[in-house]
Amino acid sequence: MHKDKTYRDILKWGDPSHEETLDAHLLEFAGKTFGLSKGDLEGKYLPGDASVRVRKSALPKPVISALEKIAGAGNVSVDGFERAYHAYGKFFLDLVYLRLGRVKYPPDAVVYPRDEEDVMKLVAFCNAKKIPITPFGGHSSVTRGVETPRGGISLDLTRHMNGVIRVNEVNSTVTVQPGMYGPAFEEYLNKFKSGFTCGHFPQSFEYSTVGGWVVTRGAGQASTGYGKIEDMVLSLRVVTPRGVIETKDYPAAAIGPDIDQVIIGSEGAFGVVTEVTMKIRKFLPANTAYASFIFRDFTGAVRAMREVMQGEFGKPHLFRISDYEETDVAFTLKGAEGSLADKVLSFLGYKPLKRCLMFVAVEGERDYARFVVNKVKAVAKAHGAFATGASPTKKWLEQRYSSAYLRDPLMDLGLMTDTLETAVSWENLVPLWSAVRAYIKARPDTVCMVHISHVYENGANLYFTFLSPIRKGQDADDFIKFHKGIIDTVHANGGSLSHHHGVGKLMAPWMRDELGATGHGLVQAMKDYCDPKGIMNPGGTLGLK
Repeated sequence: MHKDKTYRDILKWGDPSHEETLDAHLLEFAGKTFGLSKGDLEGKYLPGDASVRVRKSALPKPVISALEKIAGAGNVSVDGFERAYHAYGKFFLDLVYLRLGRVKYPPDAVVYPRDEEDVMKLVAFCNAKKIPITPFGGHSSVTRGVETPRGGISLDLTRHMNGVIRVNEVNSTVTVQPGMYGPAFEEYLNKFKSGFTCGHFPQSFEYSTVGGWVVTRGAGQASTGYGKIEDMVLSLRVVTPRGVIETKDYPAAAIGPDIDQVIIGSEGAFGVVTEVTMKIRKFLPANTAYASFIFRDFTGAVRAMREVMQGEFGKPHLFRISDYEETDVAFTLKGAEGSLADKVLSFLGYKPLKRCLMFVAVEGERDYARFVVNKVKAVAKAHGAFATGASPTKKWLEQRYSSAYLRDPLMDLGLMTDTLETAVSWENLVPLWSAVRAYIKARPDTVCMVHISHVYENGANLYFTFLSPIRKGQDADDFIKFHKGIIDTVHANGGSLSHHHGVGKLMAPWMRDELGATGHGLVQAMKDYCDPKGIMNPGGTLGLK
């Protein structure tokens, strides 16, 4: 039992023993920007420090005993804290409810299968009993993807199904279990013989799993060069209530609709992924070439980025633009505002609240990396950019994962702190950016930082981060209304519901409109075939019944 565990132990990002604090620059920025008092800055709003309490499991003892017989007694838990831990991901509203001490729909049990055979038996048993199953990985969903509104079991794949099965050096592939966390996976590949890399590094990398990457159609910081996860996966094994789906690791094939692509992004609604075979690349960190630039404005940076992507000379792996507000916040938090460098840049025409940062990194063979980065430099120069060298990109990479920890202490200040991302064509990118910024900035005392970080020949993503004082006492309602308006604005201006976070239950109300009635009906028909009794991640995932 976890008698002394609190809701804060569940809601905190990352290492549960770590309590993040804000440095002096960030505290000063928050105080000035949001009009926070000394009491606000020194206290903790809704700290979530109450002991966890949840309703009792609704599963009868004979069912619990049957689950224990399948997976082993030590791998089935009805403990209140464990069930509460598996009831939410890391969406802002999840964290609000935890801070308020509300766990309305915990799973009735958490089960840790030991292998695919356990998964097959568990799915068969639950299908016969009509017990819901929600697969669970790294606890980093930001789309309400792991919530269990119909109870049942949370199937946690991280305890046992967390290893590499085999590496095929000839094919440059790896077969891995779904519950393996990103750092363990990458470390294994880096140390395997001559060294490989998975090439997939989302911000949640430290606390996300291979299976989670696959079922959400995730993307990492190097996706411009390596592709999103759907570009990496070659084959899968998936246990569904209908039976096992097994695809083959052909490099390409013309054998009808691509079943891998049906499963990738299915978010556990069709079945449980038990094996992933994916591409790997040579690990050559010494060859990486870096660059960074400051542009006079966002539209100029976007034009340069598009020219690079359509230049036919190769692609960066990391390719990122921060819009003017994100750039300005970065200058402020680094203490650069008003510095000599700031004054020189302003004198040269790169003015605050107009200028934009660009980060570039090119991986791979040494000559290729230098060739591409030099091409990018030439394009940036032609668009009037000021070259700032390799250091800013390297420094940004150093804090890439640690910045995720800032959300908890920002919420302690009473700030709404969340993100939303989309994919958009080049012709619609700047208008969408302008429209969504206008909607967000219409809320008083709100910071809106935007970046592009996944780039294609035909368009890119836009990633919005917003901070605003929450209306205390109306926390959930305030956020829900504001957040809905952002999604509506994105969709009305030609953006997708998601580029890489996925859909979950959060975006479900918009899915029929996104796919069209016939397209959404096709997805529902596939769900009905794989899962005829509707036990897999039920409750509206992907907008499905």
